[in-house]
Amino acid sequence: MSLGLECQDTGSVEELTLGTGRPRISPEEVYLFLLLRGYFLSVTDRQACERIRDSITIKAFYDNHNPDKSIPARSTIHDNIQAVSMETRERILALQMGMVLEEGLDDFKEITMDSTAVRANSVWPTDSGIIRDSLERAFHRSQLLNRRYLVSNLLPWFVPQWLKEIRKSHFAICTASGKGANRKRRKQYQRLYKKASKVISHLRSELVKHRERHYGAILKPSLEERLRRDLSSIEAALDTAEEVIAYSMERICNGKSIPCSEKVISLSDGSAAMIIKGDREPVIGYRPQVCRSRNGFVTALHVPEGNAADSPQLYSMVMESIQNTNTVPESVSADDGYSSGAGFELVKSIHGIKQVSLSGAKGKRLITEEDWFSEGLSELRRNRSAVESLIFVLKYVFNFGRVRRRGIHAVRQELLEKAIAYNFMRIVHLRRERRKQIPLAS
Repeated sequence: MSLGLECQDTGSVEELTLGTGRPRISPEEVYLFLLLRGYFLSVTDRQACERIRDSITIKAFYDNHNPDKSIPARSTIHDNIQAVSMETRERILALQMGMVLEEGLDDFKEITMDSTAVRANSVWPTDSGIIRDSLERAFHRSQLLNRRYLVSNLLPWFVPQWLKEIRKSHFAICTASGKGANRKRRKQYQRLYKKASKVISHLRSELVKHRERHYGAILKPSLEERLRRDLSSIEAALDTAEEVIAYSMERICNGKSIPCSEKVISLSDGSAAMIIKGDREPVIGYRPQVCRSRNGFVTALHVPEGNAADSPQLYSMVMESIQNTNTVPESVSADDGYSSGAGFELVKSIHGIKQVSLSGAKGKRLITEEDWFSEGLSELRRNRSAVESLIFVLKYVFNFGRVRRRGIHAVRQELLEKAIAYNFMRIVHLRRERRKQIPLAS
């Protein structure tokens, strides 16, 4: 039986030759554009592309390295940067520290650490907004099944009308003000719960019918796997809506306070958390830990998941700084938030560390009175604010205060890119300062 397919003789292996494929960019170029993305936030948006194309420095770089080569397309730049692993980024940071040590720009004998709040790429959460978005996401995906996989969509029934009423209730909740605003919100929430429950009930029953109807359908393995993922994502969105409705009813109807750790904070970034740091305004995002050397370099950067406390991070941050700089500091300084007996003793036990300063009342309880008032620890406490100036520069010059990407892995990569770009600029600055101190030859 012939299928109408003819085999072609391609000749021997020796006769096969490879043609010219897509042009590749060198590691130096990848590093250059990695720095630029850390500084500009992007290498693909219009403003960043214009600045890259118009840069005399970048033109000089290409003229010196390869005069016949032009600046790659932005898609090529983006794809190559995305291929750089987190391990490679961490290695770049460590190599920067090695270069700083070799040139004598810093000896890394003194480090200071602090944490800061970084905003995620997500709007401020409200119960009504998350319920609305979850249900709209589930319904939207349920109506794409026929176009994507040639199977029937879930029957819409009255879902579009219910979603419309949910949107109205959400708008009324967000705009309620003045006298009786709480009563108005409670009434609108009750309407929203009722309509949302109808949407969830209908879509769940349709999911069961759909799986029974199309079980064993003849699909390509890749399409079958994607269909299962889409159906699972619809079910997950309904689960999220049900979860939010449950604790929202406890809060709105029964007046109970729900801990932030038990709430759904963001649909687009499940790794984001409610960051509450002191008396400052709460932030939806992350709480990176930053370690600063005496001359202002970022020697270590860690982004823990959730709203992690500072106290367990003290020892791990010191060890990460030692690993990156290949130097054991003589002095370690941190604020009151890092005070814990276990962490303090672990850091003190590291051979080579002579002074550990923890500011505030908690830190004072861990240190003897004689050591607390010693000149060395007093000097470390006076200089501790230097790490806050570093964080200020990172936030307002390198846009460290808000991330564009979502998910803990992508956020770690983005913040580390910004730290690498900052270190590069710091190296350039200190080199220039050193040249100014060299007397001109007569």
